[in-house]
Amino acid sequence: MTEIIKATNLSKTYQSRGKAVTAVSHINFSVNQGELFGLFGPNGAGKSTIVRMLTTLLAPTGGTATVNGFDVVRQEMQVRASIGLVTADERSFYGRLTARQNLQFYAAMQNVPRGQIPQRIGEVLALFGLSHKADAATQSLSTGQKQRLNIARALIHNPPILFLDEPTKSMDVQTSDFVKALIRDELVNQQGKTVVFISHELYEMENFCDRVIILANGTVQAVGTPAELGALLPRRALFRLVVEGNPAALAQGWQALDGVESVTEISRGATQTTFDIALADERVWFAVLAVIEGGNGRLESYHRADDESLRRIVAHFSGGELTAENAEDAEKKR
Repeated sequence: MTEIIKATNLSKTYQSRGKAVTAVSHINFSVNQGELFGLFGPNGAGKSTIVRMLTTLLAPTGGTATVNGFDVVRQEMQVRASIGLVTADERSFYGRLTARQNLQFYAAMQNVPRGQIPQRIGEVLALFGLSHKADAATQSLSTGQKQRLNIARALIHNPPILFLDEPTKSMDVQTSDFVKALIRDELVNQQGKTVVFISHELYEMENFCDRVIILANGTVQAVGTPAELGALLPRRALFRLVVEGNPAALAQGWQALDGVESVTEISRGATQTTFDIALADERVWFAVLAVIEGGNGRLESYHRADDESLRRIVAHFSGGELTAENAEDAEKKR
């Protein structure tokens, strides 16, 4: 595959009150042409700093990076002509101008030939379902419509590479699903564009990105497909149990079993206690039940929340904790 984005020892250090503060340290990764690449990390991980360096908005203090074969420092104009950048910031437009007028302005800024501008505006508005809003003032559009127009604006000059920084942040679930399907099916699969999708929400990237880079504290923790990253982890089964019985005795009995990785008490009521139990081997489940029976307890309910997903991958590589509750919360956001 052809590498269309490449970062080599990319670093950024700021000076704050006379002290050096490192935002990004020796970042190495590449993105293939036509790939939907996910850039994931919690707030403060360095995502925005990396994107700003790759899009020539911020000069690196160390290392190198190329985008579409052009150096981000020495060939910044060629880089800018090769990319579209979308952020969650809605202040990209002039509110009193119509959607069409705003796109005309940006098309001229991107050196789209004058004779092609009307056709190109019609194409991108239709692509994002905004043709009926072409002559509406931008300030009258809904939040989701503004963000769709923002992506249309980034595509007005038909760049081969698109950087999408939290592009669905202000959208409802239905609009978000529509835009993500459009990104994958139309822009990547049909048009062959390369998309770098930036988010701090895991559910945004699962079953969507081809590969994911995981960042923490300004460094790369892992890069690969979700399947490749998951293969690096030992298998684990996660169960949530609601039981009656002596909580301390039950927890002690489970922790003594071979194959039990962790026992976490989630909540305790008058007669029932909720636990999360992580098992290195799901066959230990029968021994878990035996502990309940042997302690004169009773299993009220249970469900399994296996975590062979990006949630567990991130927890593994960043040292975070994972419980069944985390998994449930992420599922609800879908």
